[in-house]
Amino acid sequence: MPARHKPVNINLIIKDELGESFSGQLLKWALTYGRYTIIITQIIVLSVFFLRFKLDRDHTDLKESVAQKQAIVESVTDLEVEIRRVQDRLANIKKLSQNQEVPLNVILFFQDQSPSDTLFDSFNLNGNKLAFSASVANLRSFSFFMNVLQENKSFSEVTLSEISRRPNGRVEFKIDTKINPIQFQ
Repeated sequence: MPARHKPVNINLIIKDELGESFSGQLLKWALTYGRYTIIITQIIVLSVFFLRFKLDRDHTDLKESVAQKQAIVESVTDLEVEIRRVQDRLANIKKLSQNQEVPLNVILFFQDQSPSDTLFDSFNLNGNKLAFSASVANLRSFSFFMNVLQENKSFSEVTLSEISRRPNGRVEFKIDTKINPIQFQ
């Protein structure tokens, strides 16, 4: 059986000098704690190095994603413009159709509520302002007609601008008023 050799430790630095001088203390620190510091520093440097690759890849992926989404948004822009144009047209059509009901309903109101002997000479509806001239057979019909206009909530600021009586007894008059379009819809 071969003889085993005992490991031999060789220390070239004298123990007494190692602890006393500054260079000795520095060497002692470098041999004990310094190697841990170097290892930790190397781990940090390698971690940052690999993290840089990951962050570069994420950055590239984000750029590609933004480019794709930007292309999608640009492709939808024309469609969005067309949809907005159609919505504006629909809003205008709705407004026009609502406004068309008002004159018809005003005329129907006058047809139903006016005395039977009323003759209209002019009828001007502009926005929410109404001006008309008419004639009735007598003062009693005129009084009834004025009461109907003044008591109805569909009309406000009823103003009699002109009134006259013809030789045949008919009463001619002109009235200006404001209408409430909501009441006539």
